[in-house]
Amino acid sequence: MARRIGSGAASRGPDKALSEAAGLHQAGKLEHAEKAYRRILRRRPNDARALYCLGIAVHQRRRPKEAVRHFRAALKGDAGNPDIHRHLGLALKDLGQPAAAEQAYRDALAVAPDNPQVLANLATVLKAQGRHDEALPALEQAADLAPDSPAVLSACGHALREAGRLDEAEDLHRRALTQRPDHAPSLSGLSAALWRKGRDDEAAQAAREAIAQAPQLAQPHLMLGNALRRLKRPEEALAAFRAAAEVSPADPTPRIGLIEAGQDAGALETALQEGRRALALEPDAETIHTVHGQTLYALRAAGYAEQARQEAAAWLRDHPASATAQHLAPALLDAPPPQRASAPYVRATFDAFAESFDERLDTLGYHGPQIVTEGLRSARPHGAETLLDIGCGTGLVGPAVRGLAQRLEGLDLSPAMLARAAERNVYDALHEADAEAYLSAEEPRWDVVIAADVLIYLGDIQPLAAAVAGALRADGLFIATSEEADAGTWELQPSGRYRHSRRYLADVLSRAGLMVEQLDRVVLRHEGDRPVEALALVARQPDPRSAATPTPQLRGRYT
Repeated sequence: MARRIGSGAASRGPDKALSEAAGLHQAGKLEHAEKAYRRILRRRPNDARALYCLGIAVHQRRRPKEAVRHFRAALKGDAGNPDIHRHLGLALKDLGQPAAAEQAYRDALAVAPDNPQVLANLATVLKAQGRHDEALPALEQAADLAPDSPAVLSACGHALREAGRLDEAEDLHRRALTQRPDHAPSLSGLSAALWRKGRDDEAAQAAREAIAQAPQLAQPHLMLGNALRRLKRPEEALAAFRAAAEVSPADPTPRIGLIEAGQDAGALETALQEGRRALALEPDAETIHTVHGQTLYALRAAGYAEQARQEAAAWLRDHPASATAQHLAPALLDAPPPQRASAPYVRATFDAFAESFDERLDTLGYHGPQIVTEGLRSARPHGAETLLDIGCGTGLVGPAVRGLAQRLEGLDLSPAMLARAAERNVYDALHEADAEAYLSAEEPRWDVVIAADVLIYLGDIQPLAAAVAGALRADGLFIATSEEADAGTWELQPSGRYRHSRRYLADVLSRAGLMVEQLDRVVLRHEGDRPVEALALVARQPDPRSAATPTPQLRGRYT
């Protein structure tokens, strides 16, 4: 921090009070440093150096909106300081404003064009805007300019990790640690990369080493909690997330960890309280609403149905605009669940998880792409002229079926997921649209429509089945997966996903005019040690030239 705090072009002339405040800051005493900076600014409200340092302190305390205000005020007195522009960009990025962050970084580069840290930061926001071709050269230039700088190597590693290039990210963090073994940001970054690669024991160790060097940083505590959760040590995970919350009380992220670890440990009252606190901090965050809703379902399952009902009523009352509350609360209130997940709910859910989606599924042993590809090979060994992958997400199915389709297109509601799918360079076109609406407007031009893990966001699948049937050519195929319900038609699970019975799927597809050829029982993924049973279906649009009607088969695979 020596460069960032109390240094740079903004720091001209001796100032004992500011030096003392910077000393508190360097020692990790952020609350005391913030108070000291404010005392200075009461005497000199336009002091650019104090404004800059205060901005860093409040940003480290997870208040980026306030940090932006202080950085902009500092720039009025010291517009030529690239460090202030850079920190303004960091705060804007954390506010979810990548375009504004990009401009701040470019303003910094206008003053210091060979600043490797700014180049690494610029790469991160370029990628966030889907401009991957521009991001990579910025990263490479940063590493070339400072091959031995732990700060730059760590920043590049962070950007590569966000891009899903985990091996390269790990390598850069380790290179940084070769230069400086006690560099806390590199240790924390290494922990994050290892965690995303499923190496939880190593991730926990790296996080502990980062905490030993910089206990005032929230990120290492968060990574330790994440690793301990996956190692099935929920009580220890709770302690790690509590430490993160103490360091960053205004940040809801540690609260999410406390909710999930509380659920794991059966500490539902803790999970409930932390859900309320997290929603008070960020009431519009659908990710928080999702985990809060899961707590309420866990309460009901534990025998506290009336408490769950009262909490659900309060949840809907206090957050009537939340797509997640609208989706999950009705069943807790003994009302009929919605017929399908709303588009805002699906979009918010998947935009939030786009960056880590593939790694999350990998840790669950997800078989979706293999299952639908095997169904396609079995039903149409020579492939198809046109194939549409609805709910394509990050494009996991694309590489598996690319060799079986002359033209491959993908469709999804989440722009963040589509940006990840575009990185694979396997789709001929990608569309941001609702599958039912898109297919209903189509002429019969598709030989194959694939829906891997799409039906789980629909209760009543009849409208989609009709739309698919209308968009398929004669002899066209509909290949899909759905989590399996034991009986009845369909039901909404605490996860927010639907599941369907085998009989219901067969009946709905038949009514839509499709012939069900395969309806196989499979294991789609694992949640902990529990296999998640699903149904893999293949249905065909009848060809008027053929009168054969196959009988559905019930088989088991991937067990």
